[in-house]
Amino acid sequence: MKHVQELESMVVPIRDDLTSGAAEIALQAITIFRSLLTSDKNVSRLKEDLCLLSCELVKAQPAMAPLFHLSNSVLLQIEKEKTVSEVIEGCERVLNQFEQRLCSSAAKIADIVYDLIPAGELVFAYSFSSTVVSSLLNARSKGKFFRVVCTESRPSMEGRKLANMLASAGLEVIHTFDSAMGLILPNCRAAFMGCDCVGRPGLVNKVGSWILALACKELSIPLYALTGTEKFVPDDRVFEFEDYERPGKEVWSETTNGVAILNHQFELIPFSWLSGLVTEDGIVGEKEIEKYIKQIEVHEKLKSENAMDF
Repeated sequence: MKHVQELESMVVPIRDDLTSGAAEIALQAITIFRSLLTSDKNVSRLKEDLCLLSCELVKAQPAMAPLFHLSNSVLLQIEKEKTVSEVIEGCERVLNQFEQRLCSSAAKIADIVYDLIPAGELVFAYSFSSTVVSSLLNARSKGKFFRVVCTESRPSMEGRKLANMLASAGLEVIHTFDSAMGLILPNCRAAFMGCDCVGRPGLVNKVGSWILALACKELSIPLYALTGTEKFVPDDRVFEFEDYERPGKEVWSETTNGVAILNHQFELIPFSWLSGLVTEDGIVGEKEIEKYIKQIEVHEKLKSENAMDF
């Protein structure tokens, strides 16, 4: 039992991380996986630890698809290995490939986004996404001038992290509160957001994205969601976010008796409200998502009906 608790405690920083984007959190998970890859365990114990860690990571942030794909890739790889050295080598190979994929995807997306940013204009960025940050900074480094406006993204305030990172890199940033979105959006010529997972029904992102997408559609402002294809998931995983509710005290620490606090932090946005889904393979349309999802093989331990049984 103590051993299980130790593994669960390794995941706590990821479970409690409310400001990092999905790709950032996946990189943190890679580091945790590597900490388990030691040769002082027998093969059964090592596989058991990696399996438990994989399931705990997915449960920690169920809306974040890169955690699912990283854990799934590890489980599929180690299943066929027979010795400790094979498990370690196979797992390291998967972790390295996933890390390289995340970095490569971000770079390719940034090059595509360069042409989507209107020079000399005000653009809107929502919540926090390392892919959005790298895309905006890439455009600025190549000499394109523009200003960025963003909101706080309550209740976790990760919009402040976005504003600080962009401003520290030399971009001119205007920051305001979420409910002022309608005041500033009409002045913007494009909007960008990341996302946590993508499936046939739509994409999942931080709450507030639904309002942003609806407003952009009404105002005819191009809205692009930036995402690597490692965030594409099967149908049974798209709605995992619905059962993920954060503590109410994060919204309001001291409430009056009789006030119930709702703290769901993710929501589904229809593809029809977006101007495009920007991936490392280009701007992907709704009909093209099917081919990516068909290729996904899910380990038995991470199938929705089995994920809690370990």
